[in-house]
Amino acid sequence: MERSEPEHVEFQGPVELALIGDHNRVTVHRHAPQLPAPFLAPSRPTGLLVGRDELRDRIRQLLTGNVVGLYGLPGVGKTALALDLAYDEAVRARYPDGVLWAGLGVRCDVLRHLAEWGEQVGLSAQDLREHTVAGWSEALHRKIGARRFLLIVDDAWDPDDALALQVGGPNCAQLVTSRFPGIALEFGGSVLHVDELLHEQSLHLLEALAGDAVQSNPPAAAQLVSLVGGLPLALTLMGHHLKGAALGGQPGVAETLERLRLAEQRLQLARRQAPSAAHPSIPGDLPISLLAVLDVGYTWLSAAAQQALCDLAAFPPKPNTFGSGPAQAVTGAAPETLHTVLQAGLVEPAGKDRCAMHQVVHDFVRAKGIPAAAERRMVEVFVGMIRQGADGAEEGAMTSEGFQRELGNILQALDHAHQHGLHEALLDGVEAAYPVLIHRGLYTVAEPHLAHALHAARAMGDVRAEARTLLRLGSVVLERGELRLGDRYLDEGMQCAQQTDSVGEVVEILLKMGWSTGMRGDLERARRHFADALIGAQGAEAVPALQGIGWVAGLQGRHNESATHLRRGLELARESGEPAQIAGLLQVAGWMRALAGDYAESAAFFEECLDLSRREHLATDEVDALHGLGWLAIERGHHDRARTLLAEALQLARDLDYHERVPILVNNGRVLVMTGELEGGGRLLQEAEQLVREQNRPEKLSETLRELARYELATGAHESAERHLAESLRIAEQVAMREPLAGALEASAEYELAQGHTPAARELLLRATRLERGNAPALARLRLGLAVVHEAEGDLAAAGEMYRAAGAGAERTGQEEVAALGLAGAARAVAASGNLQEARVLGTEALERLRALTSSRTAEVQEWLDGLET
Repeated sequence: MERSEPEHVEFQGPVELALIGDHNRVTVHRHAPQLPAPFLAPSRPTGLLVGRDELRDRIRQLLTGNVVGLYGLPGVGKTALALDLAYDEAVRARYPDGVLWAGLGVRCDVLRHLAEWGEQVGLSAQDLREHTVAGWSEALHRKIGARRFLLIVDDAWDPDDALALQVGGPNCAQLVTSRFPGIALEFGGSVLHVDELLHEQSLHLLEALAGDAVQSNPPAAAQLVSLVGGLPLALTLMGHHLKGAALGGQPGVAETLERLRLAEQRLQLARRQAPSAAHPSIPGDLPISLLAVLDVGYTWLSAAAQQALCDLAAFPPKPNTFGSGPAQAVTGAAPETLHTVLQAGLVEPAGKDRCAMHQVVHDFVRAKGIPAAAERRMVEVFVGMIRQGADGAEEGAMTSEGFQRELGNILQALDHAHQHGLHEALLDGVEAAYPVLIHRGLYTVAEPHLAHALHAARAMGDVRAEARTLLRLGSVVLERGELRLGDRYLDEGMQCAQQTDSVGEVVEILLKMGWSTGMRGDLERARRHFADALIGAQGAEAVPALQGIGWVAGLQGRHNESATHLRRGLELARESGEPAQIAGLLQVAGWMRALAGDYAESAAFFEECLDLSRREHLATDEVDALHGLGWLAIERGHHDRARTLLAEALQLARDLDYHERVPILVNNGRVLVMTGELEGGGRLLQEAEQLVREQNRPEKLSETLRELARYELATGAHESAERHLAESLRIAEQVAMREPLAGALEASAEYELAQGHTPAARELLLRATRLERGNAPALARLRLGLAVVHEAEGDLAAAGEMYRAAGAGAERTGQEEVAALGLAGAARAVAASGNLQEARVLGTEALERLRALTSSRTAEVQEWLDGLET
């Protein structure tokens, strides 16, 4: 109890009766009945709060006796979080004197809110010094004193209004929400950004609201989630709309899902507001929609800021970002105007000096009209930027990191150039961007822009540009494994190049034709293409053709000729001093020497390539060298070393987003399966399958399915293995490439043998042997398989002979595990003939070799020897 005079007493506890006075006068005071604590928060909507557990806990942690500001996009769920706080029983118990809520909105009468709060805390007219915002604010603060209130200021648009309601005492908690980051900062205390929901959280929210309507078509639901970028308001409106559509049956759901792919349909989705829960900036008699919520912010901007916002929609939406310099160049707006747009919360900061526009905001702004002038300026800005980098200008030249950062904007600028018929700019842009896109393996990204460039070249009548573009289209399509389509582009390009006497393009097309026909197995035609490209070439110009001729000769088994051409190419490349050219030749030489069975020289080439690529920062060549060394280690049976090298190659390939990571994934999975880590190996092989299907490269898919089937055989999933092997073999036969076809035949033979079908297994292995004639390492491995077939049929004499042949071939090629397994097989055949002493000698030697290799087959041979001794 506090007493200032007998007539004025305030009780601060549960006092029912007090007698106050002296000997002359006594006053009796009775405590008036305690009124319920005020609760001014609006009614709680029926929406769900999904994916916010961590943020909710963080807000509660920071709020205790403190000030917290929440900011974020309109519709991101700031008010929902504030309501969740206000309705939380534990929070209300911590602040028993009540919850004071003020929803401000864009047109705010702050004096009305102050008066309403004053009425709830017992503020009377005589407590006011003056009937102004400042007077009410000061009086409220004094009246609240040491009491415990939760004060929430929602949807603040003006920092002065928000600060006028910051009236809490030392025992109060105060929260402000705003789409403006500046207001959250000015309110003081802790500032938290409310992010959009993650993809899985968004799906969960949409499914919780729409139920079966989402479960009936998960791919369509996932696409909708991506289109609205995890914005809770958009997801909530779509969820309720889909639920309503579901009442009409499945056709209604399918049609609704299709309609919602259109931005216009999503923006206009609306839901009635309860008067007690109306949005502060939208009158309660109007429905709430994305269009309405975003239009409030758009209308708040000045005309100049509105135009700047519309022009910024020339850039792609999140996750793309753009810098302030390009933003100013594209919009032509003053820096202070762009700053206003950023402060309004419709464009978000995205790291140092970069911004981003959310997908829903982007849709809203684009609905206002296409900013054609800004799109043309964007073409000029970004084509100029990449052209400067391609010209090698030191000042302002775009670095590799810069290209990656601006990739989305560069590609959008190329699209704008196509849409607006800016043919010359488009050709210049594609010319500059193509080498970087290909170096990064972005073939599917490059292809549509090359198609647009082809249209531009033809529209301009520039036959030389047409030839160059057809060459690049053919190259890209070949990399994706569509060999016939690639050849068609190359043939058209050759006609254009010959028409204009474009010697450089003719040579490049011949080189591409050589690789294309060689990959299809027509090695003689490939050799002719490379030979034609070599005619008249001098010095370093001859290197690519020599590399191709050496590759063909190696695949044909003419290993001495292959080595001669590749060594000559290396000499010329070293003379020119071009590191990338040298590294490319070293890789091919490494693989060709491996085919020749010279694993030692193969390893030397790969080691030199690895050293050069690390020294010269040739990251993709470093990946390929590590991969080659890892593959060699597998073939030799050095599984521990293989795992180390391949894991390093895979990590680097992931970091680079390198397109050639499919075979690296496959070989990583392969070595894990071989060493008994089936689960890990299976995951990598499944990842490789998903990636290679996206890349649409048939020959790589065939190899991946082959190894995936081997994993499935090892885990007993014979039905899946059979299906994958059939697909692998079918693809290999269609693309008519020797290596994938031989590999698919060999793996299919392993499956047939596991089923006990030895005649089918033998026929498959013999087909593979005919294909691999001249490939000594492959022949050693195939002979080992044939020996296993003979042994399974009980023909141990034939098996013993084949085991010895396989072992001898493996010894020559350095395949240590195959050689050891050949010895073990020969030991079993000798034991069957009754010569146990020789069998024991052979078996012991095989066991020692396998132990040295830490081979997974060691236990198998040990068990056989133990049985032999008993």
